[in-house]
Amino acid sequence: MPEPEFDLDEFVRQVQSSDKYSHITPEVIRSLLLKEMQKGKNGKEIIKSTRNKLHQIGSAYQEKPICYNALLEELQSLPSELEDPVVKAYILKALGSHASTRERLPILPRFFTETLQKIPSLHSILDVACGLNPMSIPWMPLPARFTYTACDIYEDMTGFLNDFFTHFNIDGKAQTCDLTQNLPAGSYDLALILKTIPCLEQVDKEAGYRLLNQLNAAALLVSFPAKSLGGKSKGMVQNYERHFLDLTVGQSWKITRFEFPGELAFLVQK
Repeated sequence: MPEPEFDLDEFVRQVQSSDKYSHITPEVIRSLLLKEMQKGKNGKEIIKSTRNKLHQIGSAYQEKPICYNALLEELQSLPSELEDPVVKAYILKALGSHASTRERLPILPRFFTETLQKIPSLHSILDVACGLNPMSIPWMPLPARFTYTACDIYEDMTGFLNDFFTHFNIDGKAQTCDLTQNLPAGSYDLALILKTIPCLEQVDKEAGYRLLNQLNAAALLVSFPAKSLGGKSKGMVQNYERHFLDLTVGQSWKITRFEFPGELAFLVQK
């Protein structure tokens, strides 16, 4: 029997017809659709399985779409100094709207200070699958001048982050990307790969290995969730530590382990 013909653009529109997926860059949706089309599924099955994959790599961390228009309106009324208490209160509230950064709030005053304190240079930062983490800059031990490059699959999120950078005069840029297809170009002092590998490996088993080995960064801060989104540990620390060690076996990198309530982190210095 001849293989059925699918209208890829129409499938993208159908996936994006749900609010949960409407702001995900079409580049990511197309690559997932193409993979599902090769499995001999019918149209409805392809749409459903693609949405399931998108949920696993991104939407699970957003119980509902984040209202960036409201965040932007409030941002525009704020002072331009990141250390202002009013600004920090706004940032903490915004970070709470995304599950990944909300989980880090209790340890935020410690997390970046402790993990990054031994890196001699932090002038260029890459943050992959960033979520709202770039808003954590006030809690990072960064010099007066630095560049910050961020990428994620959500167009509305990256647009808002660019507004955030502009408002606070940060030399930063946020853009959409499909990390299963292409890694960001450029060289960096530090790449942040925070709770990213388990999500990406849902759709690409080689994604973790590729991120660790092919990102052009002198240091990597890699982390894994210590609990599920439902709050259960399920032996996750042991499982993710074992997996990370498997991904780095044979390398001569210096690796420092950190364990926080809710998050397991490794600083890799190449």
